[in-house]
Amino acid sequence: MTDKKNTPSKNDKTSSDSQSELDTLRQIVFGAAQDNIEKRINTLEQQTLSSFSKMEQLLEKNVKTIKAQMEDGFNNLEDKLALADQSQDKRATEINNYADQISSALEMAEANSKQENDELHERLNQEIKNLSSTFTEQLEQALAKLNQVSSELNSSKTDRKTLAKLLASVASDLETGED
Repeated sequence: MTDKKNTPSKNDKTSSDSQSELDTLRQIVFGAAQDNIEKRINTLEQQTLSSFSKMEQLLEKNVKTIKAQMEDGFNNLEDKLALADQSQDKRATEINNYADQISSALEMAEANSKQENDELHERLNQEIKNLSSTFTEQLEQALAKLNQVSSELNSSKTDRKTLAKLLASVASDLETGED
């Protein structure tokens, strides 16, 4: 077998010649326009790259600015929260102190009230004893006088008018004895 594959054929040579002629014709007919289009494409590419670069720089600058503003805002919020916490702690301490003072005052008032109640009860008991003994004495006196009058009546057998006068005098004695 002969090596036909490795040797270029005449057809291949003709086709490459016609290709180069076609390229030459294209260059002649479209060359100026193609060069102009390629220049415009290159210019547009440079402008686009330049614009992207400027936009990227502007975006980085804006991101840095926003980041700095956010950090400042967060720092301000942290400071305000710290002040609010301090104020809240101070108020809580004041309230606790006030509650302790009120509790102490209530305990003292309760102790004083208990002491006053005990003293009042003691005085009432003493007054009740005094009144009881006074009424007992007056009752005994009234009974003694009634017995005396009764015995006088039995012995003298006085009339009803005398008895009424006698009872009236006993009643008036009882009234004056209470005062």
